[in-house]
Amino acid sequence: MDRRLFLSATTTCLLGALASAEAEEKKPADEAGFISLGDKPKTVKVLIIATYNDANHGMNFNGHFKGRAVYTIPTGWTVEVQFKNASPVPHSVVVVEEEKTRKMQVGDPYWDGASSPDPTVAIAKQAKFTFVADESGDYAFVCGFPTHCLAGHWLGLEISDEAKAPVYTVDGEEPVEAK
Repeated sequence: MDRRLFLSATTTCLLGALASAEAEEKKPADEAGFISLGDKPKTVKVLIIATYNDANHGMNFNGHFKGRAVYTIPTGWTVEVQFKNASPVPHSVVVVEEEKTRKMQVGDPYWDGASSPDPTVAIAKQAKFTFVADESGDYAFVCGFPTHCLAGHWLGLEISDEAKAPVYTVDGEEPVEAK
């Protein structure tokens, strides 16, 4: 084998391996870390991190976008949200009906208090809020900063009368149950 061809093939393999390792590093390490049971009965803790990785050009929550990850919560449960913005770009989180994910401006939260402070300004690096998911249906955790949701910066939220426990599901994979 020609030495130049060997070096070229070796370099290509090494670069491919490095790119693959880098892509693996950017995937969420443990989906279970995004959902857990709260301290009180029928309470679930939800962690949402804006710009978790580079997926969708940073327009993601927990590394996912366009509803590819879904929180399913039993109807009547209390949801305690911890929001973190890992980016210098303004982001927020607000709960809206899923149909609003196709709008430039998502509007007010569906439930009172179901958003980070001033979601259209989105200056908070961290925020906590709590709401009671007392109506079944399809909702979404969206970035309330103008146009971010339309760019895919949202996760699904299903409030279900049939659900027995809160779960977090990514791309139809096996759900992770809150523990």
